[in-house]
Parts: sequence; structure tokens; C-alpha cells
Amino acid sequence: MITGAAIPRVIRLLLGGFVLTRAAGFAPLFLSYHVVERSHGSAVVGAALASLGIGSLVGQLACGWLADRLGRRKTITLVMVLGAPVLFLLAKANTPTELLAGAAVVGFTYDAPHPVLSATMCDLIPDPGKRGGVDAWRFGCTSLGAVIAGGIGGVVADRVGTPILFIANGLAYAAFAGLVVCRIPATGRRPAVPKPQSYRKALSDKGFLLLLISSVSTWAGAASLVSTVPLLMHYRGLDVGDYGWTAMASALAVVTLTPLMAPWLSRRVADRPRLDILAVATGWVTMWMALTALAHSVLAFCAMVALAAPGEIAWFVVAPGIVHRIAPSALRGRYHGMWGSSFGAAAVASPLLASSCLAHGGPVLLSATSVAAGLIGAALCLPLHRVLGAGCRARPHSISGPLPRRPCQHLPQIPPAGPPLGLARKHATISAPRAPSSAVDYGGSRRGVRARR
Repeated sequence: MITGAAIPRVIRLLLGGFVLTRAAGFAPLFLSYHVVERSHGSAVVGAALASLGIGSLVGQLACGWLADRLGRRKTITLVMVLGAPVLFLLAKANTPTELLAGAAVVGFTYDAPHPVLSATMCDLIPDPGKRGGVDAWRFGCTSLGAVIAGGIGGVVADRVGTPILFIANGLAYAAFAGLVVCRIPATGRRPAVPKPQSYRKALSDKGFLLLLISSVSTWAGAASLVSTVPLLMHYRGLDVGDYGWTAMASALAVVTLTPLMAPWLSRRVADRPRLDILAVATGWVTMWMALTALAHSVLAFCAMVALAAPGEIAWFVVAPGIVHRIAPSALRGRYHGMWGSSFGAAAVASPLLASSCLAHGGPVLLSATSVAAGLIGAALCLPLHRVLGAGCRARPHSISGPLPRRPCQHLPQIPPAGPPLGLARKHATISAPRAPSSAVDYGGSRRGVRARR
């Protein structure tokens, strides 16, 4: 069981910022309705959602790179400061050009904290089981914010309109930036590495590429709550308030089930990557999201997205755990940024796929397409299992955290060359505050350092 005391202070602060920005994260959820209120048709709505996905894709890549180059703290601050004024302007935007440009920036900034937090978790939490527990709670915290955003946003949009939601979202960004600046101390610049590395190393990692393709296939085919469900509900004649209830039902299911599933999942992923759980979770999400395409009423939509929640929780514990293990320490931000960009790619493909299916074959074709894409994502878990097993036997030193017991049980345990990166950095920061800082840009407390000694 992961308690608050077991989570480093920096991660707790970042999780708090996540909850804040997700609780006021109205812009991605209600973007399609904001465009409709501006008297634009389905073509502009689809283009805006695709622009949102493109922004998310580029944003994850850029923020992963910035997290490795500038540091975690500076990256979060920069992105939040960029996003806040754009959201204020988007509230008053009317033309398609303004709406598409604003949607791209919203996508760029909305998921930016993910690679930063993931890289920070790798730095400060070396145990895979504890990381799995934190991943589960992160997904739960994100969903808790979505509960608030979906419930409040649906009511406010119905009564007042969507512009006020975008202003509130911008204020939350500004507050998150202030939290990072005031509460997370800087530790200086990142030292130069001997050989500059880029995304090429990640692209040459076969296991990582398989996980990337599986993620895109799974979430492009499974009807995304942000991208596809609004189109489906509009197709059925349901309004923005109905969508708000659906978003809240999905998030409530995740928040309720996370405390029950997190301890079990963290124990399962502590020893090795659980590709069997990943495959089952993919199939579970695909099944219920495919049935969502056939729903007609608000109650049916709420039930389908809620029943998909257990698979989503398991998926978002196992999949990031694999990235944690295989990412080299100098490329953690890039690996997590590239993996996070798979959701941006899925967000681009999902509304285009849904629009095409609804126009040419209706919900039945969309349901069948979702099943096919989800099955591809699940099937890729088999070659991924083989590649990860072969890579573990060939280069055990590349895996973050303790060596897995299977399939590498026969390998000797290799003692670490020194203290974990986060401990070494914080020890240097406390004992020699004038010395050059270490690899990542965030601070911590003395109590956390003594506890880890």
C-alpha cells in the first residue's frame, strides 16, 4: 500500500498540480461544444479535435526533450505560463483559424506534465512496485479531476456557456506555475552529457516501438472519452450536459476502483513487466468501448464507460511501468514524452476514424473498427513479451529498478555503482549547496533524504 509519507514531496506537489489542472481541465473536454457554440459545423469540430491531438503529440515530444535538457521544474513552469494566456484568448475566439490554433496549444500544454512527472518518478522511486502504485494513484488523481471538470463543466456550459470554462482553465494553469515556482526549489542547470543523445535511441529500441504501436492502436480504436464519445453522443442527439454526466461517470468509476486495484497491481508489476495483464486490460477496454458505439441513451453511455474503468486502471499501471524499466536514465523525459505522444496520435486518428465510420457505416462500423484496432493492440503484447525477455537477458543493466525474477532469474544480481540518482543529487544539494547540481532540476527536503538513507 502506497501512503503519502512514502511518496517524495516533489511528486506529491506535482500530483497536486495534476489534480488542480484536471479539475479545471475544461478546455479539452468541452472543445467540441465550444466550436459548435461558435456556429461551426462538424467539419470544423473534427478539425479542432484533430488539432488538439496534434498539439498533444508535439507537446509530449517537446516536453520530454525539455525535461531532459532544461530540467523538470523549468519545463513545467514554461509550459503553464505559455498555456494560460492562450486559454484566455481561446475563450473569445470565433474564426476557424483562431479555434484551430488555440486547440493545438491546448493539446500541447494539457498533457505536458506527464513526461515530467514520469521522469521524476524514475529519478526518486527506484522500486518498480512503488512506482506502479504511484502510477495507479496518478491515474486516479487525473480521473478525480475529470469528475470535477465533467460535473461542473457540464452544468456551467449548459447555463452560462463554454467561454467561462476556458478562463477557469487558464487560471488553473497560472496557479500550477506559481505552485512549482514557489514550492519546488531549483537545483541549477543540468550538466552537459559527453555524447548528446536524441530520440534516435528510443526509435531503435524494438520493445519500446512495439509498446508505442500497441498504445496507438488501442486508444485510436477504443472510443476515446475526449475525442469520440462527444461525436457519438451528438450523433444520438444528446447535448453537452449529457456528455458531462458521461465524463463524470467514467472518472467516478476510476476514482472508486483505484484504491481497490492499486495494491494488487503494484505487487504484480514489482518483479517483471506483466504483458498478460496488459493484453487482458486492452481487450477489456476495447470490448466496452466498442459497445459504447452502440449506446443510445445517457444511462447506456454512462454504464459503458464506467465498466471500461478496471481495464483502464490496469493498462495505465502496466504500460508506464514498462517505460520506467526500459528508459535509460539520461533519456527518461524523451522516452516518456514519446510514449505519451502515442495518445496524441490516437487523439488525431480517433475523431477522424469515428467521423468516417459514422458517415459511411454508422455506429456498427465504428464498433467493428474499434474491436479490430483493439485486437491489434492486444496481439502486439506477445512479440513485446519476447523482445523484453530477450533484451533483459542481453542487457540487464538497462532496466531501471531491481532485476526481474523472470525471465532473467538465472542472471547474477549486479550491485549498483552508487546511490540512486535522486539520492545522490539531493545529498549533494544539502551537504554542498555551492557545488554543481546534478542531472535533474527539482529540489527536496532534508527529511526525505534522511528517510532514504
